[in-house]
Amino acid sequence: MDSARRDLSIALWGALIFAVMVLLVLLLKLPGAIIAGLLGVTALLTRRRFIPSPEVESLRSSLMIACDDIRDIVEAFDNLQHGSSTQALADRTLHFPALANTDLSVPEVSDFHLKYGAAQRFLARVDAYLQSPDLERVQLEKLIRIADERALELEDAWVAARNAAREIGPS
Repeated sequence: MDSARRDLSIALWGALIFAVMVLLVLLLKLPGAIIAGLLGVTALLTRRRFIPSPEVESLRSSLMIACDDIRDIVEAFDNLQHGSSTQALADRTLHFPALANTDLSVPEVSDFHLKYGAAQRFLARVDAYLQSPDLERVQLEKLIRIADERALELEDAWVAARNAAREIGPS
């Protein structure tokens, strides 16, 4: 649910709860006021529990940005492997053919393939984590740190693998 719909939903629920509270006070007087007070406190506590803080939303955005760095490299490799553009075809056949070979004895290329597979699994897990509304600040900070480390390692492995594949050239 995007933020505009969520804000509208919050406003509608708030108005409904307020209307129920007013009706309880008007119809039941003192017992209605007590019930309305309990209802109001419950609504506030529930709202606080299910509405993430701006800090958590900011950390979620930071995690998505860190994951985008990983996705960029994964997409670049996928484009190199399966792209139909002339540049992708030239890279695949003339410039970096060794990158496609997973059982090559070049350690840089093998290392990249291992990190590429790990990056794909990591992205799938992070997407599952981001679907959870219960993620807390500490968990998000840890995921951001891990995502940044993995993005840096994958980028270094990508550059090293491309350089090694360029040195090997076409077979």
